[in-house]
Amino acid sequence: MSFVQHSVDRVEKASGLHYPQYYIEPTLPVSKGGGEYGQMGVFFARVIPTTVTGSLTILIQFTAALVAHGTRGTIDAVAAHEFTHYVELIRKLARTNLVSDEAVTSLYEASFADSERTVPAKLLYSDRALVGLLTRKFKPELLDPALNKKVGESWITKGLPTRWVGPEANRVRLEMGVVARARFDPEVVKKALEIEEKMST
Repeated sequence: MSFVQHSVDRVEKASGLHYPQYYIEPTLPVSKGGGEYGQMGVFFARVIPTTVTGSLTILIQFTAALVAHGTRGTIDAVAAHEFTHYVELIRKLARTNLVSDEAVTSLYEASFADSERTVPAKLLYSDRALVGLLTRKFKPELLDPALNKKVGESWITKGLPTRWVGPEANRVRLEMGVVARARFDPEVVKKALEIEEKMST
């Protein structure tokens, strides 16, 4: 848990923004994708919009497998990557131009859809080392063979809590009424719109 807190602190310092609420999920989501026989994808972390009593809350989920087997550098990269998703989601929701993401049917499509749902790290973070770490670790999905091996051998093979999901499990689905009533961190909205302006010039 201290590794996760360290990563969150680093992201907040590099972005100048508050990290959203996060939690550690004990069950590991694993995807078998469409027609890609024998291929699996692991969701080590996800941004999860959810509604509580009709209000929208955006959470970041880290898996216990990541926390148990990831290096500090990998956890830093994952925390920073998920925050780029969070800021991009806020940007779209602030413009009220997102109700649901396009469906994907394979792990290959999912990896590229994932990369398209982020803001550029170099426009979000002042920490060049963190931007470099993100660039090395995500191509476009998380590239960490050592982590995959450890989780395969020490988590999945040993029968620790695993949940099989489809490649579309990261797809955002929200009701328009919930989006319209949502209130977001104004500093995040401001930064997201500044990034949008820079991207359009």
